[in-house]
Amino acid sequence: MLLTFEKTILKGDVKNMRNRLVRFLLALVMMLTLLPVTPAFAVPDARAQALAYQKHSLGLTGVPNARDMGGYRTKDGRTIKFGKLFRTGELTDMTAADKKKLVRKYHLVKDIDFRSARNILTDGEDPELDGVAYSRYPYSSMKNLLFTTEGIDIGTDLLEEIIREDYRGDLLSTYFLEGYRQMYLTTDGIEMFRGFFKELLDADGGAVLWHCVSGKDRTGNATMLLLTVLGVEKETIIQDFLLTNDYTRADQKQTYDRVLSLTGSKRIAKDIASKDGVERRWIEASYQTIETYYGSVDNFLKKKVGLTSKDIKKLRKAYLTPAK
Repeated sequence: MLLTFEKTILKGDVKNMRNRLVRFLLALVMMLTLLPVTPAFAVPDARAQALAYQKHSLGLTGVPNARDMGGYRTKDGRTIKFGKLFRTGELTDMTAADKKKLVRKYHLVKDIDFRSARNILTDGEDPELDGVAYSRYPYSSMKNLLFTTEGIDIGTDLLEEIIREDYRGDLLSTYFLEGYRQMYLTTDGIEMFRGFFKELLDADGGAVLWHCVSGKDRTGNATMLLLTVLGVEKETIIQDFLLTNDYTRADQKQTYDRVLSLTGSKRIAKDIASKDGVERRWIEASYQTIETYYGSVDNFLKKKVGLTSKDIKKLRKAYLTPAK
């Protein structure tokens, strides 16, 4: 890496390299610190409404990416009950009407928070909801990635790209891909999933909400596991995961425009804007990791999460409509 750096200096490209590096670092600072100027929950276009709102939107105006898992069919012909299982983004900006809907309409009994300590320090604690038990099983991709060989290798490779001035525009995608893998290979990740299913089983059929910050990564992986337990087809699970892009389309465009205006780089702007959405290959990396290390999702759930056949039957009985 140092030799590459010295060659760059010898070529007389110091000024250009510095400009590129400053622009790139500015974009990263924006990604980590920039507060949105629009509400956390943005209304998508007509196509997105047809896809995302017809069945699954909870209609919460202050909670991003808020969806009801009801309506998904299982392999044996049953259907997930509406008004019982909710995946969302963080609750810190929820309105009085949102609280009323969750408590009085849906009779929510549990709020499961996957956010890290840094997330809570930045965005605040979950609001208290009458009759709702709060639990927290924190997971930080940044923490778990930084302390792995894979994370160090990724950082080294990206730094070399920046110095060589051939940054490919895939920093965020690389980060998410490895972050998804680490959820299934680290103690924090496995404990998050164990806690999630513990709370679901404890809810005994009551309405449960789980969330992280944007309701897409930690929440998306937990949802993937739950839908698998309930017997939903893999492709349906992936499509539910991708539905985040319809809920966050406005946020992605806003981030792209702001980064582009500050850096002048479409490549950097596109990469940074990806933080607001998801990609199919991210969740496929989760499946691949599980299959590589545990053989199957079922094996992971039983051997690492600790779910028994009795637990699975209980969850299906609680949250699925009876078989016809």
